[in-house]
Amino acid sequence: MPIVTIVDFMGDVQKEITVEKGTKLLKALIDNETDVVHTCGGRAKCTTCRVTIHKGVPTRKTQRQHDLFEKLIKSGQPQFDHPAVFLSCQVIVEDDMTVSVSETFNSVIHDSRGKDTPDEITPDPEWLDHEVPDWWGIKD
Repeated sequence: MPIVTIVDFMGDVQKEITVEKGTKLLKALIDNETDVVHTCGGRAKCTTCRVTIHKGVPTRKTQRQHDLFEKLIKSGQPQFDHPAVFLSCQVIVEDDMTVSVSETFNSVIHDSRGKDTPDEITPDPEWLDHEVPDWWGIKD
């Protein structure tokens, strides 16, 4: 079974969780009490469940994530223009990976961490190939 290592923004390991292959990453993070905001409940409508995948970057991404990120990049939000940034609600854990959560709970900003998320990716995923350029320095 794959191991998901959660690191903080400095790269220090916060926890390691064992995940059944095929599990949605957001579901694994929630079920293992990782501090990750997921305002829309993991339906790819917001970006609060965003993670950076430092190792084990997926080779595919959903069309929904791609379209949302393209819209945000065009509106002047360059943080979405990186091949290792994903919505955890749009990632299936297939292999070991190391991730850092972009948005953790802050009671001044958030009413709650979010609603529970379904086991499956929603909306139904249309998969696109996702290639990480060598020059980003994150290929396994």
